[in-house]
Amino acid sequence: MTSVERLRLADFKRRVVAGSFPEFSCLSDAFKAIQFVQADPIRSPARAQDLTLRQRVAGYVAGELEQSFPDLDAEEGYLYAYGFMTPAVWRQLRWRPHGKMKKLERDVLEAVAEMGEVHPRELDERFGRKSVQNYWGGKSKETKRVLEKLHHHGYLRVCRREKGIRVYQVPEDSDGKASEPVERFRHLVSATARVFGPTTKRFLVSELRSQNHLLPNRSDRLAAVESLIDSGKLSEVDVSGVTYVWRRQEWPVQPVPERVRILAPFDPLVRDRERFVQLWNWSYRFEAYVPPAKRQRGYYAMPVLWKDEVVGWANAQVIDERLKLEFGYAAKRPHAKAFRLLAEAESEAMAKFLGLESGAWELFI
Repeated sequence: MTSVERLRLADFKRRVVAGSFPEFSCLSDAFKAIQFVQADPIRSPARAQDLTLRQRVAGYVAGELEQSFPDLDAEEGYLYAYGFMTPAVWRQLRWRPHGKMKKLERDVLEAVAEMGEVHPRELDERFGRKSVQNYWGGKSKETKRVLEKLHHHGYLRVCRREKGIRVYQVPEDSDGKASEPVERFRHLVSATARVFGPTTKRFLVSELRSQNHLLPNRSDRLAAVESLIDSGKLSEVDVSGVTYVWRRQEWPVQPVPERVRILAPFDPLVRDRERFVQLWNWSYRFEAYVPPAKRQRGYYAMPVLWKDEVVGWANAQVIDERLKLEFGYAAKRPHAKAFRLLAEAESEAMAKFLGLESGAWELFI
């Protein structure tokens, strides 16, 4: 039986924050190390994947991932959320349960194989423009939904994007099969743990519920996590009575830099809401899908990290080529002069990341 390390809450918090932002000189190196970046289509002021990468890749600019994607060794798919991932992770996600293909699915797959690369609109002439209801209750073209379904089940891959729209192709190894379910689930747990750092077994299993088809019994999924602990691939740490699992070797003791960071709502540091509450003693909620009258912080309020404290949130808008940032606070606003100066530095950095001119920002702090 493996031993459980114990850490004081303050030490654990510093370690989590210090280890959450590895620095990379280029996107390809970051991608290989991180292995998965969650995507989201909302751009306010930039997409989640870009906001996440800007905190970890030197000189990163909005849209760089999409532009560089064809040259990266990368795939798109659904791990615990939809995102960009390494081929090693994607291979374990392929071949989800899928019944006999319908005729339209077979015809679309054959068309993609014939054409090589397919933008959804390129199928209109061959298959028409019939619409069907999508996941959100709206309407999508039927062939577009078929492309998405074939991609989800591993028959297609995304080879690039055009203005945010996925372009598909048939994978070269489309006849291959993934490894056994237990090994696949273990691999996905390990990849997810790499993204989030210290988190609970319950959180890991809950986040990977879209992979329940691999191991339908929850006891088997928990056993897979335990096997990673027993093998030493994951370690346990107790923090004020909460047991976290982590890839301990990837979270060495490091100093926390004195800086302000404006984070994506889905940044790995903040997505585990229970850990968030334990570390910072307040509850953050993403409110883009909350009715406006019930929002407390804003449509796309982004957590604000000051050293190792998430002190509040920021709402950002680009109006007339200028970035407007407005901060809100969970408790009292930090009064240190350094906080204001570093918040201004972060505002300048975000403006450059968005492709705006130096100084094209206003900060309401």
